[in-house]
This record gives sequence, C-alpha cells and structure tokens, in this order.
Amino acid sequence: MEHDQFLFARTESAQWLLYVAVLLTAVFFRFSRLLAVRNLDLVLLLSLSTALVVSAASRPNVEPAGDSSQAVAGESESAMSIDVENADHPQLVSPLYRWSTVIGLALSAMLVVRLMFDESLTRRPRLEQNLNQAGLTFLFVPAFSILMTGVFLKEPPRENVDAVEAGKALLEHKESSPQQAGKEPASTPAPTETMAAATLAKVVELSGRVDSSQVNSDAKKSPTETLIAQILVVMAHTAVVLGLLYIGKKHFCSLQLGFSMSCLYVLLPCTAYNVHEVSHVMPGACLTWAFASYRKPAIAGVLLGLACGTLFFAVFLLPLWAVFYGRKGALRFGLSLGAVAALVLMTFALTSETTDSFVNKLVMTANWTVYRLFDAASPLPEYAIGQSYLRITLAAVFFVMLVAMTVIPRKRNLENLLANTTALIVAAQLWYPEDVGAYVLWYLPLMLMVVFRPRLDRFVPPENPNHTTARLAEDQSSKTAGALSRVTLYN
Repeated sequence: MEHDQFLFARTESAQWLLYVAVLLTAVFFRFSRLLAVRNLDLVLLLSLSTALVVSAASRPNVEPAGDSSQAVAGESESAMSIDVENADHPQLVSPLYRWSTVIGLALSAMLVVRLMFDESLTRRPRLEQNLNQAGLTFLFVPAFSILMTGVFLKEPPRENVDAVEAGKALLEHKESSPQQAGKEPASTPAPTETMAAATLAKVVELSGRVDSSQVNSDAKKSPTETLIAQILVVMAHTAVVLGLLYIGKKHFCSLQLGFSMSCLYVLLPCTAYNVHEVSHVMPGACLTWAFASYRKPAIAGVLLGLACGTLFFAVFLLPLWAVFYGRKGALRFGLSLGAVAALVLMTFALTSETTDSFVNKLVMTANWTVYRLFDAASPLPEYAIGQSYLRITLAAVFFVMLVAMTVIPRKRNLENLLANTTALIVAAQLWYPEDVGAYVLWYLPLMLMVVFRPRLDRFVPPENPNHTTARLAEDQSSKTAGALSRVTLYN
C-alpha cells in the first residue's frame, strides 16, 4: 500500500480533504456563534492539517533510485504530486509544494500566537457539539476502527521496523548498530520506541502464537517484525484516545468532551496521512498521559522522560513542568526523570559491545543534530524551508518564550501549563532543519485539550495550599458530569 492511502482512498486527494472538511464543519462548527474562539480553532486546525498533508504529498522525491518506480507510480495517480517529468530532477519543485509549505509555516506561527493568548480567554462557555454524546460515540467507533485497519493495510515505515529490530537486540543483549545493516546513522531508533517494541516482542513470543525462531530471526524484515511494528502504532494511537477520554471524564467533567476530542483526532487529515508513523504518535501519547497524571509528579516525570526518549524536543518542556510543581514536587519529578534516564542508559549498554558504540548511540539517538543551526558539511536541500537566518530568528523567539514562561512569577495552574507546553512544542518545530511544522501529531492531542477545555484555573500543583480544595471541587464536579452532559447550555 502507498504511504498516502487510507484504506481505498487517497488522503491527499482534493475529494477526500473536501469531504473531511464538510464533516468536521457539520459536527464541530458553532453556527449559532460564528465569532466563537472554538470556530477559529477548528478552522485553524483543519487548514493547518490540510496544508501539511498537501505539502507532504507534493514533496519532491529524493529517495534512492530503488524506490523510484513506486514513487513515479504514486505520482501518476495523484493530482497533488509533482509532475512526472520532474521526477528525475528533485531540484525542480512544484509551486503546490512551495505554497502549501509556506502556508503551513504561517498557520503554525498563528497557532503559537493563539496559544500565547489562551490564558487571557477567561470566559470559557460550555459549547455543545452539533451531535450529542450518542452520535459522537457512533461516529468515533467506526472512524477509529477504520483508521487502525489502515495501519495494517500499509507497509510499516523503515523507522518502525528499525525500532522492532533494536527491541529484539535488546532482548538478546546483542549489538544493534544501524551501520551494520548499511543504514544511515540518523535512523537510530528512539529509546522509548525500542523499549516498547522489546516489550511487545516479548509478549508476542510468550503468547505462543508465534514461533520464537521467527521473532529472533535475522531476516531483514520478517512477517512477525511487520506485525509487531503495526501493533506498536495501534497501541500508541489507542493510548492517545484513551488519554483524551480519561481527561474529558476526569478533568473536564464531561465524557462528551472526551469523545469530541477523540473524534476530531481521528478525523483530521494529518492523522490519517501519518497514521502508521510511530515517531509521530508516540510523543503525543506520552504527553497526553502526563497531563492526565499531573497530580502525581513522579508519574508525570516518567511520562515526560519517555517523551524525551522519543524526540529531543521534549527536553525543553522539563523546566516548565519543574517550575509548575514547585520545590517538593519538582524533586519527585526530577527523581523520576533520573530513573528513566538510567533505564535508557541501561538499554544502550545492553545493546552496545564497545564504549565507542555506546557513545555513538547516546549521541545519535538523542538527535542533537536535529536542532543544529549551522552545519556547513551537510547543507540543507534546496526545497527545505529552514535557511539559517530564519531558523536563528525563530530559535531566538523560542528561547525567549521558554524563559518568559519559566522565570516570570505568576499563578501556576493546569490551563497555563497546557497552553504553554503546546506553544513550546509548536514553536520548537519552526526551527527544525527540515519538515518545518510537519509533526502535528506531536502536539495535536494537547491542542485538542486547549480547544475543548473548560476553565482549569482551579487545577493547581499538588503542593499548592489550594490543591486540596480544588481536588474536592473536581471530585464533586465529576459526580455530576453525567447529568451535566445531558444539559444543553446556551450562552
């Protein structure tokens, strides 16, 4: 199956994008309040998701020649791909790619501005969806089922299979070096993905349904490896959805809001396009449950540590969360982060035969080079939006934002932690060397929480003197959530 196919539809086709836009507008757009912030958020998310799908689908093919036949075959079927006559000239970039990338970058910047002003939106009226909870549930179940079926119909990306191979090496205490397989150093699997793949591979082996010789096979890509890579992605998406449902029920005091966030998550075009990319989904799953467990700094620290073990950007979130928890909470938060770091180092040690191999994995897997601002030895492709002067400016803005959010004294609560965390993740992508702003699934679950959340100013850190009163109020609100979900409030 091609990368851009969702079951039997092409997710980058104009027809598919139009149908999705109409469906999402019919379900979530508030026609009775045209100037509502909810409508602005919906338009922004839908436009950003569409622009990035078009940009990714029309991106010039720079893969090795061995894959050119499939690329040309896919291009000939899609009106949004670059012209076939330009397939042998990657330098020739279609105007569609240029404009969609620029629009995606501009919309990402607008999203950062909107998130920066989220704290000033003190009035959060309860806005019902155009479908009741029964209708949202009916829409969500088949949509999620079809989405996960698409994972098994697509060939897993090389990065997913690399994670499974690294997980097998971890179980066998063997060296797992990408150079041995003729791969690029940048393909080193993330530690969190490796540990998750190792756990899943062990479960599959112990289940008795698969011969252990197949799990431990030295073949390049066995059917078992493919299945494990696909199940890993499904588990990550399931974790995101369950986290949104839990937050809707527990923190937002409305299961309907949980289903609303889940429906929008599975129906947005960017989710369907990158549905089988574990590197897109895993960070969002960790961060979603970190917010779900915000009351327990130790658990939140573990989940933030796992997020850091997927991609390096999550490291920038640690100061913000440490300040949120205060002195005592930050200590437990830091200890749990240290425990995850020790586990990652142990993973590297068990899959490295020499000290040089251990150091190389530590450097390459952490992916420090992703955030390099200057690298004369590896110039950026001509079609990449990420020139040095622009990236340096965006990086400076990012660190100013980080310092301001961390240092400036103010009241700490869950709503500003949520908005600031999401803003930092979006802003961090703006100075990526390539694929600027393309990883929407990193922050999409958090953005959905920002869009649908009620007032969360009473959700304060656990060490705050007001936390006990806030928790009692939340528990009381949770008891009446079922009744509230059946009441329509008009504001």
